[in-house]
Amino acid sequence: MALKKQVKGKYTLVTFTIAENEAPSTSNVILLGDFNNWQTNDSSFQMEKKGGSYEKSVKLENGKKYEFRYLSDDKGWFNDHAADAYVPSPYFGIDNSVVDLSALPEKKKAVKKVAAKKPVAKKTVAKKPVAKKTTTKAKKDDLKKIEGIGPKIASILTDNGYGTFSALSKASVKSLEEILKAAGPRYTMHKPGTWPKQAKLAASGDWDKLKTLQDKLDGGK
Repeated sequence: MALKKQVKGKYTLVTFTIAENEAPSTSNVILLGDFNNWQTNDSSFQMEKKGGSYEKSVKLENGKKYEFRYLSDDKGWFNDHAADAYVPSPYFGIDNSVVDLSALPEKKKAVKKVAAKKPVAKKTVAKKPVAKKTTTKAKKDDLKKIEGIGPKIASILTDNGYGTFSALSKASVKSLEEILKAAGPRYTMHKPGTWPKQAKLAASGDWDKLKTLQDKLDGGK
């Protein structure tokens, strides 16, 4: 995969390399990830072909982990065989590659020295006991049981008030599409048309009917 060469300041120059035997074809390949918001029309992240291999160097900020994948013109998406790690993507059953710069030092912030002040005697005032509020955590369901919903989309839906099967079953398809659109371009390809119907079956405990429905679906569609 990538040869990491640390540069001055808080950045690292990461060279992404696809070996000749790893490239799925001889067509153009583009590097996509968190660092370019997964924009497929960003030509500045086109991999440079050198012989039978591909290379692209990217300046990334230290102290973070970045998800990425490669996209070939004729063979589609594929991962890096030597990535630092792999994590589930928003697409059900698919992982993203990871380049890990979290252990590298971040840029230190300048700290201003403040002259020491003489201690001032403080009056101690008895504080009245404050009654502690007891909070009950909201119940959440495993939304990943809905076909087409992966870990990240489940988190997004939960943050938007659809963290249970019951709540999701009452959502309109249009509102779900707007949530995915607001989450970023990598989520807009998902089709939530069957999610409320699946969630209704899950909420009522009709798991056999849910399985029968999911057997007819392809990625939740």
